Amino acid sequence: MATLRWQSLLMGRWPARTLAGIAIAWTSTGAGEPLQVAAASNFQGALEVLKADFHGEIVATYGSSGLLYAQLVQGRRFDVFLSADAARPRALVNRARAHSPIAYATGRLVLVVNHGKPGVDWFAADRRVALANPETAPYGRAAAETMRRLGAASKRVNALNVAQAFHFAASGAVDGAFAALAQVVAQDISPDRYWLVPEHLHTPIEQVGVVVAGPNQRVAREFMDYLGSERARKVIRKAGYR
Repeated sequence: MATLRWQSLLMGRWPARTLAGIAIAWTSTGAGEPLQVAAASNFQGALEVLKADFHGEIVATYGSSGLLYAQLVQGRRFDVFLSADAARPRALVNRARAHSPIAYATGRLVLVVNHGKPGVDWFAADRRVALANPETAPYGRAAAETMRRLGAASKRVNALNVAQAFHFAASGAVDGAFAALAQVVAQDISPDRYWLVPEHLHTPIEQVGVVVAGPNQRVAREFMDYLGSERARKVIRKAGYR
């Protein structure tokens, strides 16, 4: 089996050449304690570039949107929540736990395979396909919707989040995985190894961020303003989002 070579992702590194050369220092007055950002795992590559561009120190925690949301509700301190959906940020706003929501990206789902031609017919064979947990990860929910609409009978292997699903395929533990387009862009995966899933097969992946109520809201709002800037948007688009 031609296992995909995604070692830089597995080591937690993203190729600098993928996104380099487009970020310019974002300056602002003021300094304080590090900004605590909870971000959906699919956004790791882009956020690592944005962190280096932002004026203040950022500490990022990555995971599935559902698990990060649960930690927020249980009282874990975060200043910004970058979810891979709109529902969880909206729920925090409704609880008066967050404010200033913005749609910072629209994600694209891909099927990445270790062998065979990716696409609708790929599911016809006896395959094992990894996907993020549909209950906690928006990309997993989109993957499950896609399989249901295609009538795909492949054996599903649930992962904690989209990064782990990608890891399962990279290690050869499964035949393929549903992942974010941003992940294959970051790893420069050959187009013949993945299928960009048509958006009509799943609910749109609208990724929304919010400022979490707390003592660091001023810097959090500055970061969200930066995230909406054209400079940041260029990074996000180059990373594989709209």
